[in-house]
Amino acid sequence: MHPVIKIVSLIILTIFVTQGGWLTIFLSAIFLLPYYLRHSELWLSATKMLLRLKWFFLSLFFFYYFYTPAINSSDINSIFSLLLSLSERSMTGLLRIAVLIVIIFSVNIFIQKTTKEEILSALLWLFSPLNAFNINIDRMLLRAILTLEYIEELSLRLSCYKDQYKDKKLVPKYSTSKYTFMNIIKQKKQSFVHLVEHSGIILYDILNEADNTSGKSYTITCLLAPSIKQLLFPLLLCLSLYLTL
Repeated sequence: MHPVIKIVSLIILTIFVTQGGWLTIFLSAIFLLPYYLRHSELWLSATKMLLRLKWFFLSLFFFYYFYTPAINSSDINSIFSLLLSLSERSMTGLLRIAVLIVIIFSVNIFIQKTTKEEILSALLWLFSPLNAFNINIDRMLLRAILTLEYIEELSLRLSCYKDQYKDKKLVPKYSTSKYTFMNIIKQKKQSFVHLVEHSGIILYDILNEADNTSGKSYTITCLLAPSIKQLLFPLLLCLSLYLTL
């Protein structure tokens, strides 16, 4: 599929999923499922992304559960009214979590099946009309290239440092479960603070290295316009998701 069509389809799906309900999420999942069935390796990367956000999903659920207004009812003491209120609060949080999961699965397909060069070439094609307004597209893309490069470098160095830190740190043992739990919490806090402090050092080193990369050249391939057949895909996707709103 043309990289421009991928980006446009991802934007369309994200917009409609955030504005729709359960039917929109269900239809979006149907669109994504064939890609995951044909490419089983996508499940591993998507699962890793979801596991990293597990605590965010849990906090989001409790946030919607406790802060969603209760349903007004004349019979406040009714058990049915209480169950209906609890169900409404739970479903609101689950809906927001489902929206994020669908977006994560769609972004995962885009990242895994699109190279960095294809993304930059697609952005060049999409933003090329801005040249008519004397906007320097080349400079914008150069900043995007450098940002992607140094984000990857920062992520790689932090991962290496985390592995080294895990190998070196010692975990004290306690006899009771209470002190073991408190020790784990303190250890997690200490590891997080230490990682944040060290990430600043790594970022400073990367920025110093960036100052010495003057004269480095980059080449971006100009894409041809997508075919008419491929242009129909985002249109059909937009129409299908619009009918679920």
